[in-house]
Amino acid sequence: RLVPLRKMATIDSGAFRNPNRDLYVNLMGTKKQAESEQSKAFSYPRDPTWWTGPGPRIGACPGMLEDGTITSLPFPDITAQGTRQGLLDYFNNTWTLTEVLFSGLLGEETFIRTPWHQLRHPMMFYFGHVGVVYVNKLRVAGFLKDGIDDRFEQIMETGVDEMSWDDLSKNEMEWPPLQDVIGYRQRVYDAVCDIILNSDFSFPIKTTDPAWAIVMGTEHERIHLETSSVLIRELPAHLVTKPKEWPLTHPSASESPERLAKNEFLPVKGSTVELGKPLDFPSFGWDNEYGTRSVEVESFHASKHLITNGEFLEFVRSGGYTSRDCWTDAGWQWRKFRNVLFPTFWVPDGPVGLHQYKLRLVFEIVSLPMSWPVDCNAHEATAYCNWRSLKDSSPHPYRLISECEHHLIRNSSTKDTSMGRLRDFTLKYKGSDMHTGANGDNLYNTQLAFGSHTPVDALRPSDKGFHDTFGNVWQWCADDFNPLEGFEVSPLYLDFSTPCFDGLHTIILGGSFASSGDLCSPFSRFHFRPHFHQHAGFRIAYGPSNPAKILPKQGTNGASLTEPSDSSSQDLIHSSMASHYGLTTDVLPWEFGPSGANFVTMIADLCTAKATALSLPLNRALDIGCSVGGSSFQLALSYNEVHGVDASSEKIEAASEIKREGQRSYLRRDDDNFATEIVASVDTMVDRTKVSFHAEDASHLSPQAFGQFDLILLANILEHTPHPSSILDKASRLSAPGGLVVVACSNFWTEAETPRAEWLGG
Repeated sequence: RLVPLRKMATIDSGAFRNPNRDLYVNLMGTKKQAESEQSKAFSYPRDPTWWTGPGPRIGACPGMLEDGTITSLPFPDITAQGTRQGLLDYFNNTWTLTEVLFSGLLGEETFIRTPWHQLRHPMMFYFGHVGVVYVNKLRVAGFLKDGIDDRFEQIMETGVDEMSWDDLSKNEMEWPPLQDVIGYRQRVYDAVCDIILNSDFSFPIKTTDPAWAIVMGTEHERIHLETSSVLIRELPAHLVTKPKEWPLTHPSASESPERLAKNEFLPVKGSTVELGKPLDFPSFGWDNEYGTRSVEVESFHASKHLITNGEFLEFVRSGGYTSRDCWTDAGWQWRKFRNVLFPTFWVPDGPVGLHQYKLRLVFEIVSLPMSWPVDCNAHEATAYCNWRSLKDSSPHPYRLISECEHHLIRNSSTKDTSMGRLRDFTLKYKGSDMHTGANGDNLYNTQLAFGSHTPVDALRPSDKGFHDTFGNVWQWCADDFNPLEGFEVSPLYLDFSTPCFDGLHTIILGGSFASSGDLCSPFSRFHFRPHFHQHAGFRIAYGPSNPAKILPKQGTNGASLTEPSDSSSQDLIHSSMASHYGLTTDVLPWEFGPSGANFVTMIADLCTAKATALSLPLNRALDIGCSVGGSSFQLALSYNEVHGVDASSEKIEAASEIKREGQRSYLRRDDDNFATEIVASVDTMVDRTKVSFHAEDASHLSPQAFGQFDLILLANILEHTPHPSSILDKASRLSAPGGLVVVACSNFWTEAETPRAEWLGG
């Protein structure tokens, strides 16, 4: 289609503006909006037809408390002593928690409103999605022969993994009416209840049993219960209201918001840490929890408390957000792209520079509680660590705690195997009992004990002296999300974990106040992109070593590792897309245009033909200077594993998008004012999962990180590097014995890219 060339709207141009930046608009909206809320369909309180399950009624719904609020039940017993009624109670509690949360959205328009950051679906999707996943998993398990409604099970099947922070979703879906989604949910609810009560399964329920799909459905719904509460927290406050059944906000929000909590470092003795959930442990677990790893951890120090709003405010006031030295390259690019100057849930309460803030909760805005943990992403947490290291002149740089270190600050009861299944506190306590500390292991603001954070010193510490080792907010860790030894994909959910073992997702541990079920279990290992906003914070650590597990990065977490995109770099991406994927009729749509295969396809096919003629193995191929990935995908027609490497993170991001989606649009400039949008796609015969992309300087490649390859292709890269001979030397080391190295070079050298003394051939 023909599209006019125009500047993209900036993220700060209003439609994409974080509503928490504007206190008045956040609270009131426009006068017209405020006056019309109560006249809308789906206003509050909800009509009785809203509730498709038991509804939040005392005596009808498990988990209802005497004050009329709802809390989370403990995970049900799925041992041989488990019962269908216990499983049904847990499902009803889960289902009703979701409907209570979504009952706080005012009006149908709020359900289809695109998130301000453009990186997620509207709330309508998630309201239907949890039902769709029950249906799909129960079909895979054999409990349902057919779906319930093909329309919903197609458009609401797959959520999105938030990719790079500039990967803006268009959200142009025409969503079905909310009443239709409610009707679909009713049918799903009835079907799940019937399966729980009447289908052919027995206790115990094990990972290999079909009934595992039932508890997988409840735990998947609880994930979206929490992530949906974050998305609601990102909506303008005048579009939501706090349901009377939602758990109570902690009283410290109004009683003493200005109170500070004193933080300090505590020493932790080094020890051996054993990671992994036993396969026979009688509770649900996601596939990444299983497996084993033994790690020797050296002694270290960690902060007694999570970092608080009060501590983080000092970082903000000192100019930490504008101090480049505090930020990683990716973090700085994210900060500039979003023009961030304070945490996303802080609401300015006065002129810029006054640094006076309120705090957005899920449904309300309160004075900023200084003793509550700060909510931030991993980029902000790392920047704080770097700033604090300089401020304190620390002999060891402060950093995020690692996964293994987190295990050493936990209460000893979580490792006490003599307690059997009850060493997992999520199997013992409902939310209202989780925080009292009366039993020595119920020390946490989780399982919806409250509908908000609590002061970091409000609850009892672990027997190691650390507060909030679980609950309150998730804790960003220094580790990339990674598989344990012996990891196996669950046949019921093939792509839950494996797509995120890419070096681009960061582990979070401990759960938050809104976490429930497996989310806040001691075995839980979750992950998000480092720019993702969750109910997540951090504690800091330091020591002589960092035992964090880091993976090779298969792409980037932003548009550029150095400088943001500009029009010239985007033009280069469009040009590269055309040369790699453009059909002859697309690139030169005139009768006198050339014909024949493009160079990218031809050189890849030449490599395969030569390797075949020499009877070489077709196992691993390395495409150095892969650009936007056309030759890498072509090689994947023949090779079992292909790695594409390019120094341009923007090209790698484009290639990664094509791997992920199978297609990507680009613009062919026709004249100064117009361009034609063209959709590039990968041959459907290509198994895109064979291909991995890496933003790496070719001179930094090593066999230790990447292994050796049967084929190495260097196409038009040598003349664009300062030291081409070193690239050839690297290639020789990366080549397997008897491997094939194919070099294509224009021999067009320029001193702007390669010093004359480095030109090959003189």
